[in-house]
Amino acid sequence: MLNFKFPALAALYAANVLDGNRTIDTVPEVIRPQVEKILDTAKNADTGKPQV
Repeated sequence: MLNFKFPALAALYAANVLDGNRTIDTVPEVIRPQVEKILDTAKNADTGKPQV
């Protein structure tokens, strides 16, 4: 589970991007940085890299 606090909407969009239902380009720009941070965290968790 993520140890960061993100708005629920950003988490939902990130989940949809991970599932392949959306692309990062379809995420509203106002929450895109938060979604990208969630996706980066998920990517690091998958590769075993330490989270920053």
